[in-house]
Amino acid sequence: MKYRVGTRGSKLALAQTEEVLNLLKKEIPGAEFEIVVMRTRGDVDLKTPLYMIESKGIFEREINSAVERGEIDFAVHSMKDLPTSIELAIAAVPPRRSPYDVIVTRDGSGIAELPRGARVGTSSMRRISHLKYLRPDLEVVPIRGNVDTRLRKLENLDAIVVAEAALERLNLNVKGERIEEMTPAAGQGALAVVSRKEMVPLLSRINDEISFNEVMLERKVMSGLRAGCKTPVGVHADLRRRIITISAVSRDFKRIARASVEIRNISSAADEAVEEFLSSGGMEILSEWRRS
Repeated sequence: MKYRVGTRGSKLALAQTEEVLNLLKKEIPGAEFEIVVMRTRGDVDLKTPLYMIESKGIFEREINSAVERGEIDFAVHSMKDLPTSIELAIAAVPPRRSPYDVIVTRDGSGIAELPRGARVGTSSMRRISHLKYLRPDLEVVPIRGNVDTRLRKLENLDAIVVAEAALERLNLNVKGERIEEMTPAAGQGALAVVSRKEMVPLLSRINDEISFNEVMLERKVMSGLRAGCKTPVGVHADLRRRIITISAVSRDFKRIARASVEIRNISSAADEAVEEFLSSGGMEILSEWRRS
């Protein structure tokens, strides 16, 4: 049996797809897979900062539409790019890589060692707001493009911020330091295998239960906060440590609302975390961003 899988054409997207296909080949001996590379709006517009693009699903809408029409059988996405509400089924979440962000510099120095006024590249408002909270003196420069493109921009910058999972998947040997103080984006480090319902029994063979439950908790938090993928909120559910963390920085970058809640019951953990976050100043901070 031959299956067609849709993906974006970047090195990272193709590496993610190969990661999924290698798992499927072990579970479905003899199956053949054809990779169908597709362009999305996020691949066409490489100049506009992500937080300034109004529409949702800029990295997945065209691909998911092809799945819905039956032109391809399933698709592989970065979970953090997937809107919290989609028509397709999330058939599987393979084992998650690191959810954390990394600051990459030419000499390997971390955020605390950057010189005053250092120029740091990122186009994520979540990363921008946390960086400016941690280091108000930094100059944040919007950058877009795939990981290789952003790394090349280090020639003219002091640092860039990227997902640690991207560096892992591309086997890139770069000098970086994890930013522990920066709460990751919901779903960061995880992959989403999406399909029509009839493909779920087959694809679910590669689902990792812990990874799936973590990202579903994070997505439930985002839904509970009525926050989209471009809202500058960090959410991280860690089922091994039984902790779910939410944070957001105020629009003037001077205040942070943070909540860390013990996961006692997985069915109620997201609601409990949302309630704690909103009562700890999160409601005021989210209202500031919505008004803007």
